[in-house]
Amino acid sequence: MFVTAVGGLSVSIILDFLAWWPVWLSLVVLIGFMRARNLGRVRLSGLMALVVTVVLAVFVAGHVIGWAAMPSAAQVLAGPAVGSERTAALSARINGRIELSSGDSQFLYRVDPIRQGGEVGLPSAVEEVRDADISVVLEPPADPGFYSFAGWEIMLSTSPDWDLTLEGELDADLTRLRVVGLGAIGTGELALGRVSTVVTAAIDGTFQVSVPPAQAVRVIGLATVPPSWTTDADGFVAPAGGDGWVITVESGSSVTVIER
Repeated sequence: MFVTAVGGLSVSIILDFLAWWPVWLSLVVLIGFMRARNLGRVRLSGLMALVVTVVLAVFVAGHVIGWAAMPSAAQVLAGPAVGSERTAALSARINGRIELSSGDSQFLYRVDPIRQGGEVGLPSAVEEVRDADISVVLEPPADPGFYSFAGWEIMLSTSPDWDLTLEGELDADLTRLRVVGLGAIGTGELALGRVSTVVTAAIDGTFQVSVPPAQAVRVIGLATVPPSWTTDADGFVAPAGGDGWVITVESGSSVTVIER
């Protein structure tokens, strides 16, 4: 429990620990039975110390991975099944980490907790559907209780066009998503995909932004960009011509753009 006290793991590990009481009771019985017994020249009490260490290591690993035997593993939010959505707007704003990626999932979105120490609970989702468009706002609970984590791991379906608003410590891989708009606030890394139309991205904070090579990009505001880019009256322009990303850097932000 020491790692929990110093913030290394979610406090939900306490509930998982209590749920495993048959295991801990069995270990106590075995320790009592093996005390002062030998197997040849080997003291069984010494072996039990090794067994306890292994069981505790397995337990902690199971908690972090999210084994089904753990009560904390049920802390998952799955959105509606992928259907006829043409566009989807998602807002996720927390004081914690957001790891966002894409996947060919049966769900429009899925949110798993980042099972480390923190104060962010699993969100509720406020959805609004209008014809073939859906808007989703992920809202953290005011008091997550024991189920508090470092943040959210969000997986989005690649089916619809996404308009994203993200705030927190971001690690967002958008390379496989069809992004039609992006707002990013906070710190972290953003990986943008290839686009052939004008897509706006407003960035406020400290970020490293990666764009594909030979991608049309325009940066409005102050930023660090690759040496091959040129300057204009408003900022910087990538060598590739045509329509593409238009990145607006808010005043006071620190943004580095790289090609990768």
